[in-house]
Amino acid sequence: MRKIGAISWITALAAVVASILPAAAFGFRLGPFHFGLPLVGHHYHHHHLYMRATSHEARTRLKYVARSKSGASNESGSPRGTTSALLYPSIALPSIIEDIFFPSYSSSWPFDYQVIFTAAFAETTRQDPTLCRASFDPSAIIGRISNEVSPTADQSQLLQRLGGALGAASGFLERSCPQKIPGQPVARLSFMESQLEELAMALNMVRQPLLDFEQSLNADQQSRLVVASSQEAVDRLPQSGNIAGGCVSPGEIEWSINEINQSVQPTTTQRDALKRSFDEAAKDLEAHCPTTIPTTALSRLDTIQARLDSTWRATLSIQVALANFEAELSDAQKVHFDTLNFAAQ
Repeated sequence: MRKIGAISWITALAAVVASILPAAAFGFRLGPFHFGLPLVGHHYHHHHLYMRATSHEARTRLKYVARSKSGASNESGSPRGTTSALLYPSIALPSIIEDIFFPSYSSSWPFDYQVIFTAAFAETTRQDPTLCRASFDPSAIIGRISNEVSPTADQSQLLQRLGGALGAASGFLERSCPQKIPGQPVARLSFMESQLEELAMALNMVRQPLLDFEQSLNADQQSRLVVASSQEAVDRLPQSGNIAGGCVSPGEIEWSINEINQSVQPTTTQRDALKRSFDEAAKDLEAHCPTTIPTTALSRLDTIQARLDSTWRATLSIQVALANFEAELSDAQKVHFDTLNFAAQ
């Protein structure tokens, strides 16, 4: 991703966050600095990612947003249109945090192929401040972990620092909330890239405190935490063990092409060029489609970061393809292109 110049600043910031007591850290606010994925030296594994918010508030909020704001949702109920987590990453943060620590059952990844298009081609709405605040309580996550592992005094300090990082990540995304959503599809895709970077930055703030805490656990504590975070998910797996049926279907690619074709009526050459680019974007998303459940919180964070990275690349690929496509359209075609609304289909 772009914007990696702030790594040194973030390293210094991590030391500050680590020294803050949880009550203060949860209210900590950061500036607009961010950097992208992957981090140098990290190896990402392909695992099955469980996207779910266990708190009733988070589930209710996601469903409300999908129904009342965008007027459309995909089959799994993930937000679409201008309420998408691609534009408001705070929408996705509660389920991501839950899935890092205590995944329970499979639900939709909020940044899939179809959502990219419905977010890019949706009627522009005013910025909604209620979508800027992540509806989760870091202290609840930390309290549950503490109950499971019975930390020592030193481990409790590390756990407090982890809670501070969770609160700081939430505060950072709230601070980074968009003031205005671009109306033109290509510009909006570019904005979506930057929002994915913001989410990546927020999750990077959690990595080191999580690593420090996990490394402090003895074998018995590690075992208890693994069992607590995975047993329910394992119990809910299909009997066949096939938990990932594919992340992008050929029908989704044809759907995106057909929506543009019906409105803009491109030439065969233009249509074929779009399909090649969309195929490549979908292939990258599919390559990071997980198939198994990671056993530790850090490995689940790796999975999420790998998927975010592939989503960023797919969004960039689609943006470049559509920018080149639009440059060759007539004025009349550009009007149709800019007013496409995939979410209304």
